[in-house]
Amino acid sequence: MNQTLKNKRALVTGGSRGIGAAIVKRLAGEGANVTLTYSNSPHRANEVVKAAQASGVRSLAIQADSADATADGRRRRTHGIRTGRYRHSG
Repeated sequence: MNQTLKNKRALVTGGSRGIGAAIVKRLAGEGANVTLTYSNSPHRANEVVKAAQASGVRSLAIQADSADATADGRRRRTHGIRTGRYRHSG
């Protein structure tokens, strides 16, 4: 794929499976650094992060349930590369 999104950043909610995972991989293939959210499956999210990283971009998975407005942010976890703009501070 071409690098039309090189040095751009993208956030994909629900990016650990199905259409979301396909979008993450496509964006990464076009050069975007991609952060994705997932709610229940860190293993699946890490697989998608690794696939994105294989395209030569930075990628990060964040546990966050977008459907739950009362979700406690302290329970959120990050997985993947923690460098550059993706540094996790909590």
